[in-house]
Parts: sequence; C-alpha cells; structure tokens
Amino acid sequence: VVAARAAFGSCRWLTDTLLPKFGIETTTIDSRDNAQWEAAIRPNTKVFFFETPANPTMDIVDMAFVCGLAKAHGITTVVDNAFSTSALQRPMDFGADVVAYSATKMMDGQGRVLAGAVAASNAFMDEKLLPFQRNTGPNLSPFNAWVVLKGLETLDLRIRRQSENAMAVGKFMEKRVPIMLHPGLASHPQHDLAMRQMAACGPIFSFVLDGGRSQAMALLNALKLIDISNNIGDSRSLLTHPASTTHHSVGPEARAAMGVSEGMLRINIGLEDPQDLIEDLDQALQAVGL
Repeated sequence: VVAARAAFGSCRWLTDTLLPKFGIETTTIDSRDNAQWEAAIRPNTKVFFFETPANPTMDIVDMAFVCGLAKAHGITTVVDNAFSTSALQRPMDFGADVVAYSATKMMDGQGRVLAGAVAASNAFMDEKLLPFQRNTGPNLSPFNAWVVLKGLETLDLRIRRQSENAMAVGKFMEKRVPIMLHPGLASHPQHDLAMRQMAACGPIFSFVLDGGRSQAMALLNALKLIDISNNIGDSRSLLTHPASTTHHSVGPEARAAMGVSEGMLRINIGLEDPQDLIEDLDQALQAVGL
C-alpha cells in the first residue's frame, strides 16, 4: 500500500499497526507531491490510499494524476471522500476505483448513527466486498440505514449551505489566526487544484495557534455557541483539538510529520447564522489574546 501521510488517526492506525500483522506493508508519503507517488511504487504495490481534503491538514491530492498513475501500473486507487461526499466531489470521475465514506458524518448530518459506505464497480462489489460482508458481518442495521437514507434527502442542501457559511467564517478567521487551512481561500497553497476538483470546499477547515496546546484548549473553553466535539458533518458547528482526539493514537513524531501540531484546531461549520459563529469565535479569540 502507498498511503498519504496526512490522514485520519484511525486510518493511520490501520496502515501502521493493523495491516503489518497481516504482512501488508505501507509506504506513507507527502500526498501533495506527485513525484512521491511515483517514487513509492514497488513491484508488489497493490493499492493507493488517500483522503482529499485530508483530515485535518486539508491537503489536496491531484486525483487525475494519481489515479492515472495507478491505472498505468495496475494499482487500485481507494479514496476517502468523507469530507466532501459526492455532492461536492466525485473521485470516480477522476479515475478512482473505490470511494469510501463515513456516513456518520455528512450523510447523516445530525450525529445520530455510526455508519459507512463504499462505492465501487459492480465487479468489485460482487467479487470482493459482498463476500467479505457476508462472511464477517459488518452490516448496517435496517433502522440506521433508514436514518442515513433520510439524511441523504437533504445532503445537497445542507452541505452547500454549510460550505457557504464556512467561507464566511473562514474569511474572518484568516485575518485573526497565524495559520489558516481552508482550500476554498485563495491563500491556500492548493486552492487552484481544489477548485478544479470540488464544486465547493465543504464545511470543514483547520487553523493553527502559536500558543500550542494551552492556547488551543483555552480557546475551546471560551466558546459559548460552538460545541466541542471530534465529529464532522453535523448540522451544528463543532470544534476539536486533533492532537488529543482524532490523532491521539498517532505518535508525536508521526503527528509532526503529517503537520498536526499541538496548536491546531479543526472546525466543522454548521447551519447556524454565520454571524453568530463569527461573534462566538471573535470573543473566544479575544479571550486567548488574539
């Protein structure tokens, strides 16, 4: 496996800890650098895996290049599209073979269920996924499936409104924090690539404070409207500290290598009035001296 270095903490646990127990090796790379994808290919490489945007660094992968490279070498490309869903980004249009979703997030949209979804060709489903499901049992309950289906009815409306809110809040935050990571903003180093691949840049972005963990925690504790939670995709705005939540299982050195610092915070912008969110963040920033 060749995998993006910047990824959700549980994905890194799978590639770094679980897969080696089954004799599966993973090479992690800086997914923003196309040359590293090509350099990492070995004769036994079977899978490319990445998130775009990446959680929580918001790195963008050039899907057309990476998927094209994979096909040229007979490699299967697996894309985690949880941050965008197919409402904003369609990896298969760029050549991806398998697309994974956390339906817990945007698809549900209200934090009600734990669920996942996989999109792939009929052949992949029939030959690989369905036999695995049938014999190991990772199947969603009928009720939870119904909840996700109800969430999908409003997905397009929700995610586009949340994306608009995130742009408004992001423009405010860009003026107040040392490092801003929102691919929808022109200041993001991969903004042009994001705009080529995405209909909108979604409700999630990250930012970094110079004061490290203590300043980040102080800001979290100063919030009045925005909730503290490591979930994303909810219709409520949520803020989390990745180094101590989503990426706590990743060692300090690995976190530093992927760009997850102690001062990083990741926010999911919800459906609230964006001005209310700006005012809450403004008073919290003032409380920590920003």
